[in-house]
Amino acid sequence: MKKALRSTIIVLIAIMTLAIATVSVNAASTTVTSVDIKKATTTLNVGKSEGLKLAYGYAGSAPDTQEIKWKSSNSSVATVSGGTVKAKKAGTATITVEFGGKTDTCKVTVKSTAKWINASGAYTELNKYRKKAKVASLKKDAGLEKIAKIRAEEMAKHNKFSHTRPNGKSGLTLITGNKWKGENIAMGQKTCAAVSKAWYNSTGHRANMLRKQFTKVGIACYEYNGVTYWAQMFSN
Repeated sequence: MKKALRSTIIVLIAIMTLAIATVSVNAASTTVTSVDIKKATTTLNVGKSEGLKLAYGYAGSAPDTQEIKWKSSNSSVATVSGGTVKAKKAGTATITVEFGGKTDTCKVTVKSTAKWINASGAYTELNKYRKKAKVASLKKDAGLEKIAKIRAEEMAKHNKFSHTRPNGKSGLTLITGNKWKGENIAMGQKTCAAVSKAWYNSTGHRANMLRKQFTKVGIACYEYNGVTYWAQMFSN
């Protein structure tokens, strides 16, 4: 009798253990029921970033968010990592998120930014260096400044930092009817003092800055997508 009772107890314990194990497995299951990027569209300027907010629904235990996958339809326009979108160049891209078999999208429009930077301080800096070298100051020339603006803008918009213009000709071809002419260009400097110092610290650029034959100058700075492009045009 005792042996039969003991066998019965063992069987009941086994059944309870199986039942507990079964409940535990069911509790661990997860189903993602919805995925929602809070923005259907967004607009960014080149070089800027934005973190997309994501909401999701699920049944069962909490899902593993490491399984959330993001991708961009055009990574040359915009990249995405962990939901953070970075604008690369002007255009459009579709950002897709996938989680537990559910997906959602956000259309990203990337725009270029452009503006002229006041370059008046560069004239002052240039003539400081010329005074130190005991060379006559250069006069600001409207015609050369117009040429400097052409050069700065075309370098920026054509992504061609070079003394050669997009048409294949030298930048100096814009200066006509003068025996002496010169061009200094620079990219990335944020201030007139910084670009002037960079030019002065370069042998070839410094030679233009201090050349006695030059009598006038035009300087311009164009900022495109956060990057500055400088042009300094000399003549007599």
